[in-house]
Amino acid sequence: EGRGYVQSDDVVNAGFIESNTSRVEVQVIYDELFPLDDYEGVEITRLNREVEPANPFGLNLMRITVDGKPLDDPGKSIADVQRCTDVALDQAKIQFKHDGLSIKPRLNVTAWPRSVRYRDVVDTELLEDLVRFRLYTNYHSFIERAEVRVFDEQQSINDTPLVVIEMGSDGMARWQLGQATFSAPVDQLKYLVRVYDQGGHFDETDPQPLWVVDEQEPLSGQVDPEQELLAGYGETRLARQNIPIRGGTVSAQGSSIPEGHDVWMAGLKVPVDNNGRFIVEEILPDGAHTVEVAVLDKDGNGELFLRDLQLKKSDWFYVGIADVTLSENKTKDNGKLLAPDNENYTDGTNLDGRFAFYTKGQLGDGWELKASADTQEGPIEDIFSNFMDKSPEALFRRIDPKYHYPTFGDDSTVTEDAPTDGKFYLRVDKEKNYGLWGNFDIAYAENEMAQVNRGLYGANLHYQTLDTTSFGEERFVADGFAADPGTVAGLDELQGTGGSLYYLRHQDILAGSERLQVEIRDKDTNIVLGVKNLTPSLDYTIDYLQGRVLLTQPLETTVDDGLLVRSDTLSGNPVFLVSRYEFTPGVKDLDTMSAGGQMQYWVNDHLKVGVTASHAKEEDEDNDLYGTNVTIRKSEETWVKLEAGYSEGVGAFISESNDGGYDFNSPMFVGGQKTDASAYRVDTSLGVKDLIESGRGRFTLYYLDAEAGYMGAGLIPARDITKYGGTATLPVSSWLSLNFKGDRNEEQDGLETTTAEIDFRAKFLSRWTLSTGVRYDTRDDNSPKVQVPLTQKEGDRTDVVLQLEFDSLSRWTAYSFAQGTLQTTGNREDNFRAGVGGSYRLTDRFNVNGELSEGDHGAAGRVGTEYIYSDRTTLYLNYALENERTDNGVRARKGNLISGFRTRYSDSLSMYAEERYTYGEIPTGLMHSTGVDLAPNDRLNLGGNLDFGTLREYQTGAELKRTAASIRVGYGFDKLMLASAIEYRVDDAEQSDTSTSTRTTWLVKLDLKYQAFEDWRLISRLNYAYSDSSEGNYYNAEFTEVVLGYAYRPVKNDRLNALAKYTYFYNLPADQQVSTLDSGAGVMQRSHIASIDVTYDLSQRWTIGGKYAYRLGEVSLDRENADYFDSNAHLGIVRLDWHVMRHWDAMIEGRILDLPDAEDRKKGTVMAIYRHIGENIKLGVGYSFSSFSDDLTDYDYDHQGFFINLIGKI
Repeated sequence: EGRGYVQSDDVVNAGFIESNTSRVEVQVIYDELFPLDDYEGVEITRLNREVEPANPFGLNLMRITVDGKPLDDPGKSIADVQRCTDVALDQAKIQFKHDGLSIKPRLNVTAWPRSVRYRDVVDTELLEDLVRFRLYTNYHSFIERAEVRVFDEQQSINDTPLVVIEMGSDGMARWQLGQATFSAPVDQLKYLVRVYDQGGHFDETDPQPLWVVDEQEPLSGQVDPEQELLAGYGETRLARQNIPIRGGTVSAQGSSIPEGHDVWMAGLKVPVDNNGRFIVEEILPDGAHTVEVAVLDKDGNGELFLRDLQLKKSDWFYVGIADVTLSENKTKDNGKLLAPDNENYTDGTNLDGRFAFYTKGQLGDGWELKASADTQEGPIEDIFSNFMDKSPEALFRRIDPKYHYPTFGDDSTVTEDAPTDGKFYLRVDKEKNYGLWGNFDIAYAENEMAQVNRGLYGANLHYQTLDTTSFGEERFVADGFAADPGTVAGLDELQGTGGSLYYLRHQDILAGSERLQVEIRDKDTNIVLGVKNLTPSLDYTIDYLQGRVLLTQPLETTVDDGLLVRSDTLSGNPVFLVSRYEFTPGVKDLDTMSAGGQMQYWVNDHLKVGVTASHAKEEDEDNDLYGTNVTIRKSEETWVKLEAGYSEGVGAFISESNDGGYDFNSPMFVGGQKTDASAYRVDTSLGVKDLIESGRGRFTLYYLDAEAGYMGAGLIPARDITKYGGTATLPVSSWLSLNFKGDRNEEQDGLETTTAEIDFRAKFLSRWTLSTGVRYDTRDDNSPKVQVPLTQKEGDRTDVVLQLEFDSLSRWTAYSFAQGTLQTTGNREDNFRAGVGGSYRLTDRFNVNGELSEGDHGAAGRVGTEYIYSDRTTLYLNYALENERTDNGVRARKGNLISGFRTRYSDSLSMYAEERYTYGEIPTGLMHSTGVDLAPNDRLNLGGNLDFGTLREYQTGAELKRTAASIRVGYGFDKLMLASAIEYRVDDAEQSDTSTSTRTTWLVKLDLKYQAFEDWRLISRLNYAYSDSSEGNYYNAEFTEVVLGYAYRPVKNDRLNALAKYTYFYNLPADQQVSTLDSGAGVMQRSHIASIDVTYDLSQRWTIGGKYAYRLGEVSLDRENADYFDSNAHLGIVRLDWHVMRHWDAMIEGRILDLPDAEDRKKGTVMAIYRHIGENIKLGVGYSFSSFSDDLTDYDYDHQGFFINLIGKI
């Protein structure tokens, strides 16, 4: 009709204005491609539109003029449009940011329901056997496709999956099980997500459990599957990362989104919680991008906000400070005598300073640099000396962060991005290659005969190709390091006790140097069968000064070995907590040097070769280790692996304990004389299906030979040893299966053992299984008679067992067994035993199992629980304290410590594969501290176990009668989170002279977090352990730690801020722990520490702050008859700041330190006025005076002087 709308002054916010007299002319302008023949010297920056949104979310593809005046394209980078967008974003409470320096890829998949019926009920409308999956990732631009891979719980994730489910472009997938059969109480599956890029590289997550049940419990209330699938949003379980990712991170966060509206960013729908809040993050490749954030209703109406970004190939962040002080000092009386290390306490002029910086940036062409330095404060002429050496201040890093303020009340975390024990840190990266100077962990584990596992300070290099094998391994990897550690490597092997408290052999270990892993070992040969690397904070906490480890869950003594005959009352393969760390024996500086490297190369998918070398010098002694390995692989089930090693040196520190570190039953130093020794090993696996297409089953064989004195990290024999054996697992038919295991262990002038067992299992009448097995074992100790322990058992024994199992095909299963001894020789004892056991599923996510038996060696029993941990689980133990913690996104890792193992024959090519978490890289949830709550959480999680029976020490035959029990509860509300555990253990240990000792141990753990309001929170922790030995009070151990922290940090009006804490600490260390001085750690300590910090804004110009702290420390040198001597301290600080005018500030601060027991008092006051010169410099002058008095010695001094302080910052 010739009439329409006219353009307003603010098109973005106001749109167009209708007019009855307006005339509309529309002109359409489009561009045609013009061929450019000569591209030489032309740099092209491509404008990347993000994922093509569906209409109406698409971006304008044409430029339009109205009345002859061009309408601004919202995708065009124009300052006015960008400013209008910013205003509109602010009104919608949307925060938009990008970071070109931080790339943290996240990958996760969530399944719902977590337990599903094995097949559909045809009489209902619902699909009871349907599982939905939802993908979460923040790097969609690099992903071509995604799939969910489902495995049996016992399968390796490198095997062929049971099923592969392709995910749609929306990241959703559905799978209907349709199983024909079911085994009670649950069929346990596991699933993961794998994503591929265009080049065929793939990333994948850690597996998560999926239970298959016979009947699902009725759901309470209305359940929205779409909301349930959001439980894993923002979390990451990324386990294997091969896809190259470069670019920057774009994120948006908002609130007050109207009901019925959706949020979109970069063409992707973003979930919004019930309170109208959302958060989204996306990694985009380098280049220019137009990113949209849209808030739209169901009809597509709403607001569209656009932001132009240039993700540069070179981007930098840096911060630095230069602080120089020129002072004129005057000291009266005994200042130099009482403070000899302080050069300022003399008459004269001093020039002190401190220079520090941190920088992180991109150099271009894919290179990234991270560097930091801190000279610490001191005389200018001294601060750059020994710049590359370790810093003496490293000791303070070993103080547990919970003894600082437990919470600062602002949800902040601390990441040590440039870890170094010296004054300098440097790291240069390109793709996955890097070189660094600073702290690093070494874990060369591809050759089990030549493992190198250290935590060091020095130089480290890593190179790998982007090309991978079809199995996902890097095609070529090379590493090298050189370090002057000044420490000695320690190795502790602690058998699981059924509890979570373990004492290391040494106290005061180097912070961050520990590498903890759980190992499952063969009960007949002590060979490692499975390994799980533990992650600090997620799996354990450690007190570096006290040498104490607290696991988040109890570590079982044994696990099921898959055999029928019970060789012990607590039968199964033993579980060990293996701890490697660095410590300094004595107080003097050590003359040490460490260097080494490795290379691993896959020639093709079927052949790998590798070499490893390590050199360690400690004082005048050298230890060298060299190794080579070859792998020939046809498939995941059929392969041959050859490993060889050679070592030269004097030995290694090693400690072994079977009671949690209270008693170490092995010499601390193996070796003593320089020895040349070699070792080699051959492992082979044959999958029947690689011979016969329809075949099932597997054969394995191994052979190991090592000379006395060989020094591999996982193999340190005191005598020549030879071990060989094999297994066979064969499903003969659909109802009959066979399992065989045989081992031979030979030790020169020592123990020789032979074991063999064959089991048959036959299933009949669909519910019944009848099993029988025969086990033969012989023990012969060839040691000199004076060295044979009195507890040693020698001779032959043959046992036979019969077991009957019933499967209810519903919630429970039960079995009974009886076994007897056919023949014995020597002093071997009969092994009759009979018992019952079973499993019952209480809920769809909670299962209880147990066994009770009686026999020749006494009664035995075991009760355990299984719980499905998922992204919905709210809380588990040891996660409440927040200060200096990067693990608040704890959903990424939950579960049993003895699940998720890499095993020798399922994952033999990478059984010791390193968990690639380094300093500051523990995965953190995206939604930590944002307040976004997308899915309901499980309020309660439970766990417990009970074990009682007899263990027999493999080498000596000594018996250990153990009873261990624990109960764990986690409970979470919106405002209150509580986690608690109680553990109890009694050990009756047979000594080498056949006498017995009894140790009773209790452990109580309690964590609490309470946040009634947004402005304040309360954090508390209680850990209490007591171990009583029948040998006397000297052998007891005990510790108590109580931590209480409070923070008041208002958001809307921060005029008043307050922090408070109280800590009580008591420690009676295990008597066999070793302190820095190589003496028994017999000192008893207890301390009370309390402090409060407050700041208050009197006005816009005046701020007052204060601190008061109190410490009562008590020490006793006598373990049995405690005689404490006290040490009290009071610290008081008051400070007043005055913002005089725009560029002028003034301050005055007073301090007093009072030591009543020493009758010492130190007071000081400083006042200064500063002038800001520009944005980066301030210059100040001031005056300080202090006094010290010692009423006990009648010494005192007064110190005063003027100073000029120049501070520069960037």
